[in-house]
Amino acid sequence: MCSPTKDVLHQDDLDCVVQRYTDRIRQHGLSLESLNSGGIEKQHLRYGIHFSAIQGPCPRVLDIGCGLGGMYAYLKERHVNCTFVGYDVVPAYVEACRTSYPEARFECRNIFEEGIDGTFDTVVMSQVLNNLYRRSNNVDVMQTAIRMAYERTKMAVSVDMMSSYAEQQREGLHYYEPEQVFRFARTLAKRVVLRHDYRSAEFAIQLFHPEASGYIP
Repeated sequence: MCSPTKDVLHQDDLDCVVQRYTDRIRQHGLSLESLNSGGIEKQHLRYGIHFSAIQGPCPRVLDIGCGLGGMYAYLKERHVNCTFVGYDVVPAYVEACRTSYPEARFECRNIFEEGIDGTFDTVVMSQVLNNLYRRSNNVDVMQTAIRMAYERTKMAVSVDMMSSYAEQQREGLHYYEPEQVFRFARTLAKRVVLRHDYRSAEFAIQLFHPEASGYIP
């Protein structure tokens, strides 16, 4: 199990995030509106980016911040045979995923407290690093999450986040500098892909292990 790092994400910030999504669920139900990450078109655009990092005949995939299981639904629609695990800190989302997709495994889990259980081919994090924290350092949280994920993968890590190049920045969200994220990713992996071509307000960073296909040292 990956070693937890309890001091990175302050409990007050975690509680605030859980409460925010709980309030949205009360208002919108268990729906895309409660996730507040855009409609299905935007979701599928992101999932397509993350899908490009998944390799192998039966990959083991971990989705940290799985929400309503959209990434798993995307893979099912494309008939991808995989072992899928989803983590989320919002209990209502985890229960909804368990009901909708009983063949996969979903856990209510804070990786900074409990670590990552097991080893995976690919770890995905979509729309989970966007909240602006009040008592935690967003960059520290982002770097720790990516480091933990990379340590527990055999093939790749794929993460999307809001970009400092966004024309308009919404209150309550954190916007990362793509160049800074790329430089950090290169301290972990020699193979790094920065995608800033699919939306002007966000980007994706992907870290590949040497064992992943398409690499010549």
